[in-house]
Amino acid sequence: MRLTGVEIRDFRNLAEVEVFPHRRFNVLVGENGQGKTSFLEALYWLATLRPLRVARPREMVRHGADGARVAGEVLAGGLIHRLDVRLAGARREARREGKPVRAGAYFGSLAVILFTPDDVGLVRGGPGDRRRFLDRAVFNTRVGHLDDAVAYKRALQARNALLRDGADDTMLAAYEDVLGDHGGRMLASRQAYAAALAPRFAHAFTAIMGEGPTARVELRADVEDPAALSATWRAERDRDRQRGFTRRGPHADDLELTLDGRPARLEASQGQQRAMVLALKIAEIELLEAEHQITPVLLLDDVSSELDPRRNARLFEFLAGFGGQVFITTTDLGFLAIEADRRVFQVESGRITALEE
Repeated sequence: MRLTGVEIRDFRNLAEVEVFPHRRFNVLVGENGQGKTSFLEALYWLATLRPLRVARPREMVRHGADGARVAGEVLAGGLIHRLDVRLAGARREARREGKPVRAGAYFGSLAVILFTPDDVGLVRGGPGDRRRFLDRAVFNTRVGHLDDAVAYKRALQARNALLRDGADDTMLAAYEDVLGDHGGRMLASRQAYAAALAPRFAHAFTAIMGEGPTARVELRADVEDPAALSATWRAERDRDRQRGFTRRGPHADDLELTLDGRPARLEASQGQQRAMVLALKIAEIELLEAEHQITPVLLLDDVSSELDPRRNARLFEFLAGFGGQVFITTTDLGFLAIEADRRVFQVESGRITALEE
């Protein structure tokens, strides 16, 4: 799959943009604050219907504008698909092939994998950061995972409110059934994905670092059996009433990273952390291609400035063998070891212009 055309209106600091990407490498070069990252955010929103860096969707709309729109033509499976997502006020509308659709019918033609400088903090960040990484990865393999995650979050908030209000067991049981339904599928998907990711991650880390500590990744599920979630919440009701919140469940899971069996968040050097994040991304891409026959579009935001020369070389060695489409931002073309098959775009004051090379 690849994007053949992108149109953006009033998204972040991009007023009016039309881009016809290269099938392989697309390099966006410019100073910081000009709109490079905004362009990648727009592609991420188009693919996932979820904002990347903002708490409120309204923050994606350019200052002074009434709404935002991102549209793209995607070549996938020999067919052109037209995706379009719009935001007006608090209302989001997603369209596929020109027709408004629900999220479940929207997805399937465009999968993206994003790598940003913020990802470098994944190893030493909180469990929530690693759960979000895992859920984004699972979403590319099972579209329904997003619906389950949203429904689970809403039911969890409702149960917590009922606990604080002193609701009776009947009311709590109703929400526990909903939590168990969506949470069980979430947990099972996370477990299957993490198990498939683990050997590819270990291999990629060794390829990047050479001889040294062995890296591992494993899902540490708070409740290991998806079928046991409802029973766990029933058993925890009295204690949860005292706490005023739901302690156990998939919202407490963690994706544990280790070096020679020790927690990487405590043991890993800065270089090892960066290598682990890079290995996670490489493993995610390889897993999509090998087991799901999906070649995602890669979005790389200024990652070369975050990697030392050795790991930067490993990244571009991997990208050279990757057959899919890549969008990569930089402040200096000299950071990028891309010899051919590329299109360079200058980004300045929210305008994006293709350069002749």
